[in-house]
Amino acid sequence: MKVEDRTDPRLLRSRGAMVAAATELLTESGLEAVTHQAVAARAGVGRATVYRHWPGLLDLRLAALEAGMPPLPPMPEELRAASGNDPRVELVHRLSALAERWDEEQAGAVLAAILGGSRHDEGMRRLRESLLNQIADALRPAVTAAVERGQLRSDVTPETFAMATAGPLFFERFLAGNRLSRDTVDAVVDAAMRGWS
Repeated sequence: MKVEDRTDPRLLRSRGAMVAAATELLTESGLEAVTHQAVAARAGVGRATVYRHWPGLLDLRLAALEAGMPPLPPMPEELRAASGNDPRVELVHRLSALAERWDEEQAGAVLAAILGGSRHDEGMRRLRESLLNQIADALRPAVTAAVERGQLRSDVTPETFAMATAGPLFFERFLAGNRLSRDTVDAVVDAAMRGWS
């Protein structure tokens, strides 16, 4: 995208509409449904406009996948203060946000496309790594604080904690097919903290 395109409100709106259309198509029918023609029709723009933003089909599909995995929201300061800066509360908050996202219909389509495509495509591999880093980075401040407070062993990293918590949530949601409740998140966090205290 040209520099002037990044600030033109009309172009930003049309790009947003195209990304939303691509993500909807992905959610409804899988990655193969995300084509320049289908996105143009869904977004109400010309096919040339879609090609202008994403000349290659893979670029268009990667944009849809990236839009389907936005960063996890930060913990509100008032909640942090009310908890006495308890790292466990932040861990539960962050993983509850992840659980809510995974309960959305879009999440399954996005994850299936990324995991399936990452075996063969470098762009998909980068997206998979970005998703893993996103989860670990969201947990990083709370894991660091828990280690400093002695609630977790000093050898526990955000990455290992993410595997011990996001892994069971992934299994429960996508393999067992169950919705993720707050009780489930609490149990997973408590089990990880007990195992590494």
